[in-house]
Amino acid sequence: MLWTYDMMSFQKIYSPTQLANAMKLVRQQNGWTQSELAKKIGIKQATISNFENNPDNTTLTTFFKILQSLELSMTLCDAKNASPESTEQQNLEW
Repeated sequence: MLWTYDMMSFQKIYSPTQLANAMKLVRQQNGWTQSELAKKIGIKQATISNFENNPDNTTLTTFFKILQSLELSMTLCDAKNASPESTEQQNLEW
């Protein structure tokens, strides 16, 4: 997965901790405190802190609220066969 935000780029992310660190950096680049982000989403500041410090216990719902509030998206790639740079987008039917 490749994260791009302005001039910074996060290479492949393999763990919840790496993902939380990347999202924390984006929050900080936006100049937002944990409290400001929490208020924007409608959750407690402690929830943001827990995500950034112990992401293994974060629900997917909270994760996606944070992701959307930071105006980020996530791309899934076939890690065995392609790099994010060369992967064509495919529509998935659920």
